[in-house]
Amino acid sequence: MSAASNISTDAQGRELERVSAWLMGSSPVREDDTSDNPIVLALERLEDADFQTALELAASNRARGGESVEHLISDAGERMAAALGRVLSDDARADFIAELGRNIPNLTRTVNDAIKNAYKRSGDSDGKANDAAPYSAEASLEAIKKINAAANSSLDLKETTELTAKAITEVMQVDECSVFMLDEQSNRLVLHSTFGLNPELVDKVSLGIGEGITGVAAELSKPIAVRDAWNDPRFHFIPGLYEEKYRSILVVPIVLYTVNRLLGVLSMHSREYRDFTAHEIEFVETAAGQLAMAIWNARVYEQTDAELRRRVNELTTLERTGQTITSSLDYREVLDAIVHRAAAIIDADKASIFELDEVAQRLFIVAASGLSENYVKLTLAVGEGVMGKVVETRRPIIVPDALGDTRLAVSKELIHQEGYRSMFCVPLVAKGRVLGGISVYTSDIREFRLDELRLVQAFADQAAIAMENSRLYQETRDGFERNGLLLRELHHRVKNNLQTVASLLSMQARHTESSEAADLLNLSAGRIAGMVAVHDLLSGRKLNVTTIVEIVQAIMDMVRSDLSAAGKNISLDVAGDNVEIDSERAMVIGLVVSELIWNAISHAFAERTTGSIRISVERDGDLARVEVTDDGPGLPPGFDMKRDAGLGLDIIRQLVTRDLSGSFDIRSDAGTVATVVFQT
Repeated sequence: MSAASNISTDAQGRELERVSAWLMGSSPVREDDTSDNPIVLALERLEDADFQTALELAASNRARGGESVEHLISDAGERMAAALGRVLSDDARADFIAELGRNIPNLTRTVNDAIKNAYKRSGDSDGKANDAAPYSAEASLEAIKKINAAANSSLDLKETTELTAKAITEVMQVDECSVFMLDEQSNRLVLHSTFGLNPELVDKVSLGIGEGITGVAAELSKPIAVRDAWNDPRFHFIPGLYEEKYRSILVVPIVLYTVNRLLGVLSMHSREYRDFTAHEIEFVETAAGQLAMAIWNARVYEQTDAELRRRVNELTTLERTGQTITSSLDYREVLDAIVHRAAAIIDADKASIFELDEVAQRLFIVAASGLSENYVKLTLAVGEGVMGKVVETRRPIIVPDALGDTRLAVSKELIHQEGYRSMFCVPLVAKGRVLGGISVYTSDIREFRLDELRLVQAFADQAAIAMENSRLYQETRDGFERNGLLLRELHHRVKNNLQTVASLLSMQARHTESSEAADLLNLSAGRIAGMVAVHDLLSGRKLNVTTIVEIVQAIMDMVRSDLSAAGKNISLDVAGDNVEIDSERAMVIGLVVSELIWNAISHAFAERTTGSIRISVERDGDLARVEVTDDGPGLPPGFDMKRDAGLGLDIIRQLVTRDLSGSFDIRSDAGTVATVVFQT
């Protein structure tokens, strides 16, 4: 073994000796001791054989000194209780405390077993029963072990006291044993469990401190044994309890001596007259000490369990509340949801939301529940009144009694009219920015608990985020609406201007004497009219996305009108896939298709008034193919695109290659077929 291992082992051995000596009362715990709490160390080493050996050695030292079994057990119990109290005062986690509660009974049994083994080895009566004393060390230990097993067999307080009463009845060979628990609110001893009295009166009868022999023992905090209870002037008869058959009584207080706290009393009767010996009384005191530890442990577990349930309920409440207040992005709906949940979350009667106007530095009530219209008109400057100070300091404020608090900015008459007495105000802060505050009101004077304060503050944090998100959404939506209105106005003006230009060109074409100039003017007017059609199509949409088929249909509607006016009967058809296209390329496609249609009309049907033009749209992977086919005579023989293309075809080619990054081709095939291919 290495030197380091020896040092570690020696250190662990000294630690075990220190904890064992402390448990057996042969070593005090210094106030300046900064080591870990000894009860935690003892629980960690519970299954360690070296720890059990160290416990027996420490107990043997006390036994050789003449210490009684009962005193040693009581001393160990008090030390464990004191150490556990320090654990709780250290603000330990609830799950850690619950784990302690489950393991304390095992530690108590381990300590008692060590004491038993130590007294056997110490030679006290050689571990045999002593006729002179009804309870030898071993007999006492066996009895206490039985009571301890009963007291610690359950973490349910009712079950713990019932099992203990039954065990004491058997061990003490009495005819009845009952446990009275102290109700700290009423300061009365309530019958909690009984083994021998009327069970129907459990939790229904009680004694005041100082009332009856039981109450006097509790008041004096010391045991009282009476041979003839009925003739004792302190005796208090309770009808229906079935005490008539009993004669002698022993009452022992159940006290947690580490904090000098009375928990209740153990009361036992015998049918025969009996003088309880000092050794018996000491034994019952030890049993009461064991029961005090069990009661305390059960209460800690119940409180811890209740705390965990409360935390779970809080989280559940916050989760549901969060879902409620974030279920809508409408600002008005969010405010209404927040104000109603704020009142319900801690069972308050009224609530209000104050919103901060950052420019005016004033607070306005924007939502309320249970408050009058007159109260809702209330406005406050930042720093004015309770809510003004909450917003100014960003800290919650509790008002226990609104009628007696001078910080309120409203009159007592208005408070009377609204019918509230207590109020609790928290700030609404999101992303470091104060949005306002929430006030909850109760109709009676109320002291808000710490868990309620935490719950409302957590709710306010959620509410502030919901308000901020809703407000941002509202501002964004309003911005979209304003921009949409401006854009529609812009579209309208552009459309009108384009139509005016097209009309002027058409008018000029009708008045010109040159047929060539008229053709050019009409072509230009057609091009602009095509732009108007596409522009009009896009301006009617919320999203600037359309399909190629829709663009072609819009242009064909415009062309049909012009053909009809010109006396031509040319059918125009479009078919194919719904290929979506954005606004920028939509305008280019509109110009290209319009140019191809007018080109076909000008050349294929120059000498004809009837015919057809078909347009097909196909998707091929990520490519779009648009073909414009006419049933005219086709291209002239030997046509070369680079050499023979006119202005119209040249415009088309440049638009396709430059603005669509695509390709353009034109050929004869039972007419003329113009093909445009580009990537979608």
